[in-house]
Amino acid sequence: MNESAAKVARKLSTMPVRVSRQMTATEYQVRVAEVLNLFDIEAVGDETGVHYGGEGVALEDQPLLAAIRVLIGRRFGVPDDLQ
Repeated sequence: MNESAAKVARKLSTMPVRVSRQMTATEYQVRVAEVLNLFDIEAVGDETGVHYGGEGVALEDQPLLAAIRVLIGRRFGVPDDLQ
């Protein structure tokens, strides 16, 4: 885990979030892409993963991407086939 991912994980560990239901791997990838699009990061999720358009994810967006994946995983659980 890189330094920024470790910082994100520490911050997120203080937020109380409970799992509401388990998603499939495809649902998880689509949800991640939907949230990234809210931040003007062009992404599409499908059964093969999250695909980025344009320039992809810039280095400065990596902590945001890590935080989104952690929060979605904590809220909906990370599908077993993605762990």
